[in-house]
Order: sequence, then structure tokens, then C-alpha cells
Amino acid sequence: MRHAATTLCLLGLSIPAFCQRGPAPYYEDTKNVPASPEIHPDHSVTFRLFAPKASEVVLMGSPGILEFLKEPKPLHKDDKGVWSLTVGPLPAGSYTYGYAIDGGLRMPDPSNPNLELRRWGPTSMFIVPAAQKAVFEERQVPHGTLHIGTYDSKNLGMSRMFYVYTPPGYEASQQKYPVLYLLHGNGQIEASWTWTGRANVILDNLLADGKIKPMVVVMPYGHIPREIKPDPTAPADPMAIEKELLGGVRPEVERKYRVLTDREHRAIGGLSMGAAQSLSIGLHNLDQFAYIAAFSGGGNRTEWEKADPAVLNKKLKVLWIGCGTEDPGYKGVKGMADLLAEKKIRHTYNESGGGHSWPNWQVYLSKYAPLLFRD
Repeated sequence: MRHAATTLCLLGLSIPAFCQRGPAPYYEDTKNVPASPEIHPDHSVTFRLFAPKASEVVLMGSPGILEFLKEPKPLHKDDKGVWSLTVGPLPAGSYTYGYAIDGGLRMPDPSNPNLELRRWGPTSMFIVPAAQKAVFEERQVPHGTLHIGTYDSKNLGMSRMFYVYTPPGYEASQQKYPVLYLLHGNGQIEASWTWTGRANVILDNLLADGKIKPMVVVMPYGHIPREIKPDPTAPADPMAIEKELLGGVRPEVERKYRVLTDREHRAIGGLSMGAAQSLSIGLHNLDQFAYIAAFSGGGNRTEWEKADPAVLNKKLKVLWIGCGTEDPGYKGVKGMADLLAEKKIRHTYNESGGGHSWPNWQVYLSKYAPLLFRD
């Protein structure tokens, strides 16, 4: 057994228990990993962190959880060096959170493998279950496939990544499908709609219930450049993401995937920053998109004021806008919806409770998707 374990270690196929010599270093000792987050039957949640040398640990959250906490909350340390805090009960839904230690940036919970990936580093996420499964919770239904694509951007001179969801049965058929371009928000990345938003799960469930048409969903990266601090000497191009989507992402998608390429089978939508991008790209390219959605974000009001209502009503099959009443951007989004109503531009306005967070965006996707690609 000792010889076999040694061989495994030399091959890089080690099992930690076999290869460990002496006690684990403190920063790798899983005996010090407390249960966190612990979701209690009453929907209260306990967070824990082992950090015996820290002097301050604060629970930070996305807007979703901060709607209930109102502000970051300090954890309290016991005599074993475990910090803890219980909050709630929380309404059913998905939440993201992290810890700020001794005044540092928010970091993920090392006890929790479920991560929200962000442009400036991951944070942690969890779900408070409802009595009935929410649309973003996995069910025993046929599942689509997630693809990760990389292409060389001629516009930017670099490699870029995008995620693609193909519906159940895609691989076994020769059918061509309509396509939805789904854009993320500021600070998020191309993985956000699936890793955190669970868009693939939402689409699987809606398909199984017969509520949507099978579609391909493309989730590109929405920041240019990728770095948090871009080269300050580089000229800013407000049209850069539009050029990238239409000149880089779309041709690659249409080359690699079986998608329909006429405007009646092409939609766009996004959240926050992606909402503004969707409204702008859709308005500029009515010959390419028949469906536009904006979740918790407004567009360029001046552009929409100048737009011809007759043209928009003829070209757009769906123009969908949604926002929570507690969203910091609510006034602007509501103002955009009022402008559309004043100009008699056909649209759907969905006002909900809650704020600038995933529980709203997940529901908005579940309401927008069933309207797409109907005859």
C-alpha cells in the first residue's frame, strides 16, 4: 500500500491522506472549516468563518441580501477563532455574499463551493428554498448543454470568450434554432448568467413546461477591455461592445452553431449594464433584432425620444422592460417606460418588488423568454 501511494504521489494523482507528511498547514486544515452558510428551517441563515487572527469580519452582500440587512453586518468571534452571524429569516430566493476582513475587499466564504464569478473576483452564493421549487431550481427534466467558446476578436486584437446554451435535443437533430443574445451587468462576466443567474436551468424548466420555444442562448463578455483598470491612454469607444457583438460574436456563433439568421429569429436582452447595451444595440439595428428586453436598466433617452414610433411598432415584436421598485435605478427605468407610453411605442412594462438583484432578473428572464419567436 505504501508503494502504491508513493507511486500515485509521483504521478501527480495523489490522495491527500496518502501523500500528507506531518500535520496539514493551518491554511489547508479542513478540520478548521466550519459549516457555512447554514440555512435553518425557519429560513434564517448562519454564516461562519475561521479566522483566529482577524480583528474584524463583516458580512457583505449583493443588493439582494442588503435589501433585508440594510447594511453590512459584523460577525462575532468565539474562543476558538470562529466568527459567526445569524440573519433572517430571509425570503426564498438566491443570494450572494462575502466577507470583508480587517477592512479588505470582499472575499468568498471558504466553506462554500458555490461561487458567483465577477470581474474583480468571486463571492459566494446560496439559495433559500421555497415550498415549491422556483423557476431557477433544478428539476428532473431534459437538460440542455452549456458550451464555452473562444474566438479571436479582430476588433480588439485579443481572444474573447462566450457561453452558449443549446436546448435539449440539439446535438441529435439538424434543426436550426432562433437565438437570444443575453447580456450581463457591470462587474459580471460571460459566466454570470449561468453560474449565478442559472439561465440554463430556467430555460430547461420552461421548455419542459411547454412555455417557450427551443432556442440557442449566447452570453458574451460585455466589458471592453477585460481588465478592471484599462490603459488610460486607450481611446474610449462607446460603440465598442456593439461592434464586438455584431462583428465578432455573432459571426462566430452563426458559423459554429445551427441558428436561424433572420431578424425574426434573433433577440437581445440583458440586465443592468446589459439592459442599456441591449436597448442601444437593438435600437441601432432594427434590421437585425425583432425582440429587445431591458432588466433593471434604461437606455439612452435622447435616442429613444428621436426614434420613429411607427418604425418601432412595425419592426419590434416585443419590447420588454422590467424593474424593481426598490432598485436604485427605478426612477430612470420608469421614466423610460413612461416615455415609450407617451410616444405610443408598444412595449411591456413589468414593475415588481425588490431591487437590483438576481431574484428579479431570473423572474424577468422567465417572463421574457416565453414571448420570443412566436408566430
